[in-house]
Amino acid sequence: MQRLLLFLLLIVSGCTAHTIQIKMDVPPALQDQLKASNQAGELPASFRNGYLLLNQRDEPGMIYLVNSDGKIVWYHQVKGTGFKTAHFTAQQTILCILGGKEYPTSYGNEILEIGLRGDTLLHLQKGQQDFTSDVHHEVLRTAGGNIVALTSVEKIMDLSLQGGSEQDTVKSDGIVVMDRQGHQLWQWTVFDELEPTADTAILRTRRDWMHANSLSFDKDSNYLISFYNNGQIWKLNASTGKVMWKFGKGGDFTIPATAAFDMGHAVHVNSENDLMLFDNGPSHQQSQALAFRLNDSSRQASVTMQAVLPAYLFNERMGSAYLVDHDHVLHCCSRRNTVILTDRKGQPLWTLRCTFIPYRAEFISASALLPYTFRN
Repeated sequence: MQRLLLFLLLIVSGCTAHTIQIKMDVPPALQDQLKASNQAGELPASFRNGYLLLNQRDEPGMIYLVNSDGKIVWYHQVKGTGFKTAHFTAQQTILCILGGKEYPTSYGNEILEIGLRGDTLLHLQKGQQDFTSDVHHEVLRTAGGNIVALTSVEKIMDLSLQGGSEQDTVKSDGIVVMDRQGHQLWQWTVFDELEPTADTAILRTRRDWMHANSLSFDKDSNYLISFYNNGQIWKLNASTGKVMWKFGKGGDFTIPATAAFDMGHAVHVNSENDLMLFDNGPSHQQSQALAFRLNDSSRQASVTMQAVLPAYLFNERMGSAYLVDHDHVLHCCSRRNTVILTDRKGQPLWTLRCTFIPYRAEFISASALLPYTFRN
């Protein structure tokens, strides 16, 4: 695989001890892909000083760090494949799924981890060791360095009673944990929890049953997995695979009617320890960011944030929402080629227009990047 990365790495004297300043020569054609506009005057300092992580899924694949002026200050390129997803880790690395044009949307056959100096820290390819299934939507790193990914899983089933054949294929999702050499350490699949033949719509949904679209760690290091097709979020025990609770449509928690959501993305526990997600909102044709505080004992959910986006930013597929600070939210409206900063009510403050479809836009604070600083 060929990669292109141009950078100048300087250890800056007279600055904060061990400051590492990276200045990259970014081609104008790349800079022209992004255009920022400010609707609020003075932006919050936390946002001005931070960065956005974006990825381009087409070939050649690109990942970018972008500042609040809409300028690329760091990038990494791969030829012959695309960056399907990109995630900034607690170890200050960027962990990605790669896939060529034969892989749709957020699916791929490679896992790549790189450092901010452009060095390759991990590169796993399908077919290597126990890496035998496509990965999609999410790849994470544990504190110990293992890799956790969403995978595609197929099962041959008798669907003749539902109007199908005796040897029908149902495609769904799973979670795999691998070491850094690609050896499988743990596996779970949707089939461990649900029986496809109980789904009255299985003939219609069998080619993408459930459609898991995000995976993250809960506060206790168990897993949170979200499903687009049934509008639920599950908490899974990371050791036993037991489903601990289901949240969302028909789930275990009571949710205020005003904050009912369907088909969410980018589910995670935010910096305020609340469950946060980007609600695509196809049933009401309006997207929003939501945060909930869950009471496991009473199975009650209270709404701690509801940022409803303007109607023109309705985003029926993909997308993300992350806190910048207590008062501000960064949303990615993928289908509108737009990244937007809002207040907690959804009022637009800053907008970034992209010539490509951004799958997600992660916000990275300046403190999370220390000792690195960037100049364009």
